[in-house]
Amino acid sequence: MTGRRAPGPLIALAAAAAVAAFAVDHPLVIAALLCGGLLLYLSAPPGAVSRMMLWAAAVSAAGIVVLTPLVAAQGDLVLLRGPDIPVLDTEVTWEELVAGLASGARLASVVLLIAALLAHVDADRLQGLAARLAPRSALVVALAARLLPALERDGRAIGELVRLRGVALRDGARRERAAHAARLMVPLVGSSLERSLDVAAAMAARGYGSGPATRLPAPPRSRAERITWVCAAAVAGVAAWLLVTGGAAFSAYPVLGDPFRAAAVAGSAALVAALAAAAGALRWA
Repeated sequence: MTGRRAPGPLIALAAAAAVAAFAVDHPLVIAALLCGGLLLYLSAPPGAVSRMMLWAAAVSAAGIVVLTPLVAAQGDLVLLRGPDIPVLDTEVTWEELVAGLASGARLASVVLLIAALLAHVDADRLQGLAARLAPRSALVVALAARLLPALERDGRAIGELVRLRGVALRDGARRERAAHAARLMVPLVGSSLERSLDVAAAMAARGYGSGPATRLPAPPRSRAERITWVCAAAVAGVAAWLLVTGGAAFSAYPVLGDPFRAAAVAGSAALVAALAAAAGALRWA
């Protein structure tokens, strides 16, 4: 069973995993967080996931992997020697490559965690949570989120009316198409102003700003949300244990450390298990 979830447990889970990704340098632990973030991303409700976020994570990670050997001049095991360029280090070492892969995986995991949070969470409840800290800013965001789709629908309707009157908006040179589109701005701005006045009148009729804000009672906590709270605590606990005990200690330069220490392997497995359990609960519970 899928649905829009409460923001609290998802924020706690994503924050714990993101903090762990930035606090830990061990490539095995970062790879575990990347796998967990991908599972959470893929477990989102159908239609809620934007594939652009997946491409953004992949492209940004690839950029870091490519740039790291060019800006870092460290490591002993040389894999490739390029031409001498004064600005860039064209000598690629195994240590630089591993460090670049770890940094790229760290960024990709954080992007996927944020994308999964936005895909799973109920936007209205998230805005309600933000309204407790910054009510005016939350109101602006909520109104913009609702008025932008309405503005898009108005633009399509006005464009259709113009085409029915014989104006070909998509014909002619680029300058002509831009001139035709610019003529639509006046009626579009007018309709948006009328809509904003209607919204302001509705808010005034409902007593906005006349007293303390009221909130709808929160729905009962679901089984998936309880499991997510437990998984968030588990991720935070495992990350704290790795940092306190030094199990996630790793050095890439000048020689790679041992990536398969028992503590790092156990911690990575626990992180993947916790994030996979949360993904399964959010998807099916």
